[in-house]
Amino acid sequence: MLSLYLTLLKNAIALCKNHHWAFDRGWFGIDDNYRIIVVSDLKEESPNAKQMKDYHNEMILLPSSEKYYPSIEALQWHIKYKFNA
Repeated sequence: MLSLYLTLLKNAIALCKNHHWAFDRGWFGIDDNYRIIVVSDLKEESPNAKQMKDYHNEMILLPSSEKYYPSIEALQWHIKYKFNA
């Protein structure tokens, strides 16, 4: 059971509902160095919040133990199949 939990955990990223939606739509991805990449032609209006493009190249917050880091393979899959570069 623990190995199943760890497998699921490696394919998990904690996001607020807005960023979860944007991630699923391919507005941004996370590279192999755990840095945020945002599509270059993204047009948005966020008068009351930080714009998505301002997150570009920021490093995500990672767990204290590397064994809990998001899977590079899962992040690469997202870039290949979801990211709208």
